[in-house]
Amino acid sequence: MYDMKSKTLVFSLGQYEYDKAFASAVNTHKKYSERFGYSYCCVSEDGNSLLGRENIWIKTLLFYGALLKNDYVLYVDTDVEFKEICPPVTEAVSRDCPIGVVEGHSGRVNAGVIFAAQTPYSLKFFAQWVASLGKPLEPRHDVGWGENGHLIRLVEVFGIEPLETRWNNTFDPDLDDYLRHYTGPLRSEYEFNSEEKVAWNNILKTHSASKAQDNIDIITSLYVLKEVYSRSAPSEYFASFDECWEHVRELVFTAGIEARTNNLSKDHQIYIAEEIGSTVPNAYVATLRDGLRRVHGAENIKTGVSHFWEHPFAENDILHIEWIESLFNWKVPSEEQVVQYEARMKEIAQTSPIVYTAHNFDLMPTYGDMRVRMMQAVADNATLICHLSNANIAAYKEHHSSIRGLDKVATSIVPHGDYQPYFRENLVDYEDPALLSEKIKILIFGHIRTEAELQFCLETGECLGEDRFQLIFMGPVNTDVIHWRVRQHLRDEWDGGPRRVHYKVPDEQVVSLFSQVDCVLIPRINRLNSGVQFVAYSLLKPVFVPAQHSMEEIQNKIAGCSVYSVGNAKHAAQLIEEYFKHDIANRLTHEYLTNDFNYAQQDSYVVGLSHLIAYKHSIDCYNNKVKGAL
Repeated sequence: MYDMKSKTLVFSLGQYEYDKAFASAVNTHKKYSERFGYSYCCVSEDGNSLLGRENIWIKTLLFYGALLKNDYVLYVDTDVEFKEICPPVTEAVSRDCPIGVVEGHSGRVNAGVIFAAQTPYSLKFFAQWVASLGKPLEPRHDVGWGENGHLIRLVEVFGIEPLETRWNNTFDPDLDDYLRHYTGPLRSEYEFNSEEKVAWNNILKTHSASKAQDNIDIITSLYVLKEVYSRSAPSEYFASFDECWEHVRELVFTAGIEARTNNLSKDHQIYIAEEIGSTVPNAYVATLRDGLRRVHGAENIKTGVSHFWEHPFAENDILHIEWIESLFNWKVPSEEQVVQYEARMKEIAQTSPIVYTAHNFDLMPTYGDMRVRMMQAVADNATLICHLSNANIAAYKEHHSSIRGLDKVATSIVPHGDYQPYFRENLVDYEDPALLSEKIKILIFGHIRTEAELQFCLETGECLGEDRFQLIFMGPVNTDVIHWRVRQHLRDEWDGGPRRVHYKVPDEQVVSLFSQVDCVLIPRINRLNSGVQFVAYSLLKPVFVPAQHSMEEIQNKIAGCSVYSVGNAKHAAQLIEEYFKHDIANRLTHEYLTNDFNYAQQDSYVVGLSHLIAYKHSIDCYNNKVKGAL
């Protein structure tokens, strides 16, 4: 019996004029919904050209989003006609049998009509349908493209008995059906009126053109579908994309399987020696905290420098040091403080694993000879060193070859994390006259530490010339490179050449700044990593990086291009010129690949999961070390 308080949604997908080509059939959807008091929605905004005909995957997200928001959901293709005798949705599905599908003319389930009642079972089923995006199929399930083959597979896996053909008739013109689906053998039965025929002919042309884009990698293209979903799915009928994503994330990231088999027990407490509040100086650690909370529980994640100095570490605790400088509030420590640090590292190592992340080759130059002692304490007491890339490990060991035993400390690879979530609130416009230029604007963002890095940028600008390109510096520079009076003069007196504002950009203005430039140039020389590289990824700007360590390895994962020879200004200029010769399609593909990377490897869940695996590795190494000492 249908509960009148239940919410039922009937919806169709009418992208690319399908709603116009089958307007008569769509009208029966509306009448059916009105007859039973159901909500109705035809999602008709076009998809994203990057996906071609694989835009059909938006159906899986829409269905899942609808099921999160409604008690009953019925999806029907626009070329499905409701007969007046069609019963209510509750005669097709119930809480006991919550999923309704019908076999088509091929003898396999057809995805053009799908019923569901909201239950944990049906939510699990349709979450797995979303997470099937891009996964391979056996030939017996495959239909060539799209989402239908994965529905066939899941119906088999879940053991769902199909409904009778009357609920989705795709092949029998004489059947006394409820829903007639004008596809396959029945397509010729549909009588197009003149306006519908025009729309249908347009669809045939579009369908033919879309086949040329089938080679685009859609394995992790959920970010692209998010853009379509966010502008297409009315919030009164569909849950937000983020709500959907929260439920399917672990299914998408197969690393979750490894985490379940190698997970830490909830008895383990993780202490991150960083101050991470509502506002943080580095979004990297905020991403780490949020990801760890998702995979290990908020109650098991502690943050703050005071833990390093004061917490009585016990057997099930793990200490994670991101930057040693943080332990001293980024100030030069006294001799007494260094001694305390060495003693504290040794004390903690007696009971608990210590994990250290190698963000840079060296500690701050102002630490002088103290750097050797501090790194020796890491070598003597740390259980594991995290790197952001495989390419960094050998280079790091070679750089610190004078530190005894550092090359023997175990290592793990962890991703950096997406900066995007931390630039969304309280945003402020960034204004500067150089940003109004109609030239191609090249941003050099962040801290410039050496004269060589500064000169490399200026030489790159000279190679490009000022007719088409505008060089823009935004970020601090070491005081031994430029005197503060000179910095002030460069900021206040711009002569139309390279724009040089060598001051920190407030976090709330970063999005505005990046939105007004065309690309980012990273001038790092002899550095392990660059956070600016990930800011550029997060804000979808093309970025040019040196062929060095993680910067090169990670850039090649995304696009396999935009990597210049270290310190070679001519090569950097050449790559920038070549990039801006490309047409818009190539640039969109680059943006797509960046989106792909962000969602596949930069999501906070993936960051947390990877660290959890690293912590488990550190525990194993620590236990082996203890056993070896006995």
